[in-house]
Amino acid sequence: MKKIILSALLATGVLTSATLKTQSESGKNIFLDNKCNKCHSIESQGIKHTSEPPDGAKYPPPDLSDVGNRHNAEWMQKWLHKEVEQHDKKHMKKFTGPDDELKTLTTWLASLKHKGS
Repeated sequence: MKKIILSALLATGVLTSATLKTQSESGKNIFLDNKCNKCHSIESQGIKHTSEPPDGAKYPPPDLSDVGNRHNAEWMQKWLHKEVEQHDKKHMKKFTGPDDELKTLTTWLASLKHKGS
């Protein structure tokens, strides 16, 4: 009986880690597919921004390596739908993809909590 329980727990852990890895890869792919890296870098993930800051920008768009320390996924969904402001401004571009992609993207972004990881 103990072996069965232990096997079930191990299997659950493996499935959970595989699910997290898949979600992470999907979030990263959505970020890249939507060209979020035109403005934003995520140095911790090896993602560099591909263009210069927009004209008139006071500051360059931030590196998002630790964005999960500042915002949760729900807030990021509102931010990307231009429903909330930050520093008296809304996000420059509204996310136009499907809701499930937005949720995957923002869940992944919210998991980013370390500049060096």
